[in-house]
Amino acid sequence: MIFFSEDIKNKIVDTTPLDEIMDKLEEFKNDVQMIFTYFNYGSIGIDYIDNLLKYESNKMAFYCTEDNFVIRSCPSCMIYSRQNKKNSDTIMYYIMVISTDKEFRGQGYATKLLNGFVEKVKEETKTSPKKVRIVLSSLDEVVSYYQKYGFEAVDCSFENYPYFRCFEKYDEEKIYTVMELDIK
Repeated sequence: MIFFSEDIKNKIVDTTPLDEIMDKLEEFKNDVQMIFTYFNYGSIGIDYIDNLLKYESNKMAFYCTEDNFVIRSCPSCMIYSRQNKKNSDTIMYYIMVISTDKEFRGQGYATKLLNGFVEKVKEETKTSPKKVRIVLSSLDEVVSYYQKYGFEAVDCSFENYPYFRCFEKYDEEKIYTVMELDIK
């Protein structure tokens, strides 16, 4: 099942005794920090993950093997942001990172998470007259995965993607590919 951070936080606020809400929200924040650090240790800089998690505009999605949210039962998770500028004809969803626990890679959990995320995007934007696009920055070794999913490689620079420039630290030794998936 797919769970979104805003729904998880709202459930904590709605179902937790008043004197425990702040502690439960802090516990969730710490659990999120733990899972993204664990899944990305050695492949993505911890300072990058810390920076992403610091901003409320960045949301999280979790693929959980349980019917109720249990962070330790989530083999895959992502950080994303919706950007809807008033003067733009396109709603942009930026996927900042998709992570899967090493022992669960290659088993389809990231694809299930991405499928659920795309469905959420479609539902959220079904009444909007604007175009809708999901954008991500991919390292060279996973470009083919996203191409198989339907993303198109469009750029090798963050120049036209200001939201990425806010977070990504460009490393000249890596090859980045900006990829887009048009939803409507």
